[in-house]
Amino acid sequence: MYVANINKIIVISFCQHFHLYIHAYALLLLGRGLTLVQISLIESILIGTIFLLEVPTGVLADRVGRKWSIFCSTFLLMCAEFIFIFARDYEWYVLVALLAGAGYAFASGALEALVYDSLPPKNREEAMKRAMGRVNSWSMIAFVIAPIVGGLIIGDAALENFIPAIALTVVALFVGLLVCLTLREPPVKESENKEGSAALLRSGLSLLHRNRRLRRLVLLAVFTLPFTDALAVTLGPPYLVQNEVSPFAIGAVLSAGSLLAAFTQRYAYKVEAWLGRDRAIATLILLPGLLYWILAAVAGPIATASVVIMMYGFSNMKGPLFSAYQNALIENKNRATVLSLINMFVSLFVALGAPVYAALAEQSLEQTFLVMGTVIVAAAVLLRVHRLPASAPGM
Repeated sequence: MYVANINKIIVISFCQHFHLYIHAYALLLLGRGLTLVQISLIESILIGTIFLLEVPTGVLADRVGRKWSIFCSTFLLMCAEFIFIFARDYEWYVLVALLAGAGYAFASGALEALVYDSLPPKNREEAMKRAMGRVNSWSMIAFVIAPIVGGLIIGDAALENFIPAIALTVVALFVGLLVCLTLREPPVKESENKEGSAALLRSGLSLLHRNRRLRRLVLLAVFTLPFTDALAVTLGPPYLVQNEVSPFAIGAVLSAGSLLAAFTQRYAYKVEAWLGRDRAIATLILLPGLLYWILAAVAGPIATASVVIMMYGFSNMKGPLFSAYQNALIENKNRATVLSLINMFVSLFVALGAPVYAALAEQSLEQTFLVMGTVIVAAAVLLRVHRLPASAPGM
């Protein structure tokens, strides 16, 4: 069951990230008559929906099962894409954002929880690093392939060319939906099903409050967030254009960064094996901050493109390791609830930080990258990343 479940989760995650038109999403909405302000509001609604539903969907995953939460996630994302084919008015795009936000929220804690629970009990933490590395790696590969295939379909970005690209995205999600039905829910002790939703939430909050190591991991995950999506979609492209990188080459740069990210996510556990846990954590947290500083200092198309590729490739490398560390400290009965609480804090930080960085970027992209790097490095130093507590469960 273990290997089969992990492989199925990889397929589902791949399908959920296989958006054939995402690289030209803004062009499509502008062509359909929306303004940049409306597009920004839609993104805010998406993030806000994820934030509001993180914890309720996590509790549901612990109550009704992680398999059905992932099924609901894929179904909602598929419905959002289907409606997107026919949507023409702003109100319909708001509905799409609400459905997509709910879909992402349902998968947030449930998918990672099911990965962990599907692993053999022996050496589960080590196995989790490799498993999440594979899941994240294939998600990045989806992001490499989709823009290339989508670019061939969309061509010159005529509005009618987007329809088959969106329709094929719906088909990919339908395939993921079918795979969801074949997932197997790991056996759960009878006593773990008796707690109500409120009790699961209370115990999750209590765990975050009393477990010093878990709390430190969460703080590090949140305050050293490298804002990879903002770099790829909002800040990176104009900076590359500013440094004379052609619009055509920008897609190639992001694809190269995604391909590098697929490799680094897959083999992040080897960095820990080479450097040891403490040095690996410190290196993988500080590296994005240092790369932001370098990005602010370099100039010219080759230098900036190279640093953006490295930035995108290495920024989330700590993800599989942190997934393993966190899950090792969480009980099975409320795993999805606690993971959703953690992701809620991340979503809040993104919702607050992204507009601030965007406002700074209007004045100077170089200064914005300096600030982003400084926040990451300062958070790592203030949280004393080099003195992360040992993983004793009783802490």
